[in-house]
Amino acid sequence: MYGEVSPRRKSSLAIIHKANRVDQCTDNTAFTTHRKQQSNTKTSMNHIVPDQFLKNNEKKHKLYKDIKNLKLAYSEYYLMLVLLQKYQLLNFTGFIKILKKHDKLFQTTRGNEWRKLNIDTATFYTSTAVTELIQDVERIYIDELESGDRTRAMKRLRVPPLEEIQSTMVTFRLGIFIGMICILLPIVIILTVVLNKSQSGKALAWRDALHLYRSPLLIIFQIILAGINIYGWSSSGVNHILIFEIDPRNHLTYQQLLEIGTCLCVFWCISCIAFILTSYLDFYPFLQPLIFVILMIFFIINPAPIFYRPARYWLLRTLGLVFSAAFHRIHFADNWFCNQLTSIELAFFDLEYFFCFYFSNHQWWSTKLTSSSSPEHAFCTGWSRYLLQAFLLATPSLLRFTQCLRRYYDTKLKFPHLLNAGKYFASICVAITNSLRRGTIALNKSQGNNPKKNPFVYAWIIAALINSTFKIIWDIKMDWGLFHKNAGENRFLRDHIIYPSKNYYYYAMIQDVVFRYSWTINIFIQFHSGAAEYSDVIGLGFGLIELIRRFSWNFFRLENEHLNNCGRYRVIRDISIKPIGAGIDFTLVDSRLNKKFSLRSRRCQTITEEDNITTGDQAAMDDLENNIADFVQNQMSASRTSTILEVNVVHATPKHISSRKCHSLSSLDKYSDLTYVNKKNDRKMTILPS
Repeated sequence: MYGEVSPRRKSSLAIIHKANRVDQCTDNTAFTTHRKQQSNTKTSMNHIVPDQFLKNNEKKHKLYKDIKNLKLAYSEYYLMLVLLQKYQLLNFTGFIKILKKHDKLFQTTRGNEWRKLNIDTATFYTSTAVTELIQDVERIYIDELESGDRTRAMKRLRVPPLEEIQSTMVTFRLGIFIGMICILLPIVIILTVVLNKSQSGKALAWRDALHLYRSPLLIIFQIILAGINIYGWSSSGVNHILIFEIDPRNHLTYQQLLEIGTCLCVFWCISCIAFILTSYLDFYPFLQPLIFVILMIFFIINPAPIFYRPARYWLLRTLGLVFSAAFHRIHFADNWFCNQLTSIELAFFDLEYFFCFYFSNHQWWSTKLTSSSSPEHAFCTGWSRYLLQAFLLATPSLLRFTQCLRRYYDTKLKFPHLLNAGKYFASICVAITNSLRRGTIALNKSQGNNPKKNPFVYAWIIAALINSTFKIIWDIKMDWGLFHKNAGENRFLRDHIIYPSKNYYYYAMIQDVVFRYSWTINIFIQFHSGAAEYSDVIGLGFGLIELIRRFSWNFFRLENEHLNNCGRYRVIRDISIKPIGAGIDFTLVDSRLNKKFSLRSRRCQTITEEDNITTGDQAAMDDLENNIADFVQNQMSASRTSTILEVNVVHATPKHISSRKCHSLSSLDKYSDLTYVNKKNDRKMTILPS
């Protein structure tokens, strides 16, 4: 269910096996290697502290580490048992629903009789081994590992819900950072207007500063929008934890992600203010963007166990999987993350400007860096510069193109993977023709004055038009699963939707079309100001528009993956990870399923958690009934019903009627032939005895 076993889970299972082996041994050979590795340290420390203190300290440290690993192993084992228990309940519920549909369709009780003979005596129905194992794990964990503290033990054992309680300190820091942003952003704007010239009379180099600062700003803005995405998914019941295959117990909440984004935004504002002030004082202003970028890189690769190290390492690992997509199987997280990279193509484009600005002209560093550098060397001048820009601009699309080809290699499905690869090939063509257009204008003055004579302008327009149209259709139909033929009352949408209002979907479709074609503004700019779209404020504006479009895309892409498994990465369904405390009462499930239900909009509540844990028998039974009721309601919400307008039972065989056979699922009687008769506006069903 969670895809491949995570390294954490593998290590937990290894700990269990290792513990079993250690219990069977009569000596301490299992720890010999560890002691040899520490022998040198002990020898050097003997001269400083007493031997007895070292031995006691080592024993305490080893005992603490073993207990911590054992707790982790028990937690993972407990989660596996809960999932197996819910799978047992899901199987029983499936048989009940199938046989009840059978009895309702054929107007018989043979399905119920077959259930009593076969299902009620099946092992998965009668076995209570899983429930007993869950109770044993809870008892051992409470008594042996948490000294009888049931509340603390169950808090560690059970996985938190999607809408988990936020840390008060994280909320406090988030509020502080938001308040600082509200103060610092106006200061940046005011200083830009007031201090537009230095003391020596030089104008503020705001164009160069914008090139150096806009890419970090886009990345920060994307982090903040991702935090809002997580809030929307968790509050609506989209199981992003399961889809991304992240640790359900240890992951970033939406407030923690917003905290990271707002914190970086505060430092971005401070760096901008420092740039303006040092420009006014003529004292190394262009060091400020470089320092800020170095701090961002250090924040990500920092090996210290601070600033959410597991999340940062997950990011780096996923980034490595994206760039090595050709050599391994693609998972949903790799696909989704690479899609996010395609929305910050401007950041890849600015890499060429950043490195050429700082590292191509070494003589520039001997000055006080008060003026812009003059790029030199091969990749910073002439046609090689524009070809490098084309490659960097096409890099995200090239990575997605490689992922699509790898998906085709793994699945052997031409549709949709090869067609999706064609979409990203069109994006690569847009990047190439755009760079050729800009390079021709910049290096050929005759065509720069008359862009209508530039053939690459028309090639770029055609490629961009095909690419935008292709992506709009793919976004709405494939990624979001809208315009489904069986949408029913959800017109132009799909049969199941999670978000409460249909207007969200209609607005997202209109927004996607408008933002995808926003590049057409460049056509008018092209014939008036040359290649200005990737400089100054216009390029930043297009980058922000693309991030807002991707922000909306994320909501409906994960919703479609949650409901329909459209990417075929795994099966995503409503399996809760809340254990059933007193076992499974199948009689109660059967009685719940006997109630009449109707089709309604599906609003998934995938992961739930009890607030208070009680130990009394009556409380346990009430908790059991609530669990069963929630689970059955989720299952009934996911089902669909159909209506037969008129049913006529006749005993004579009709003539000149095309018939279709359907067979009973029961083995207790002979099969029946089911013939549908369509006359004008009436739909009749005739059941013929065999």
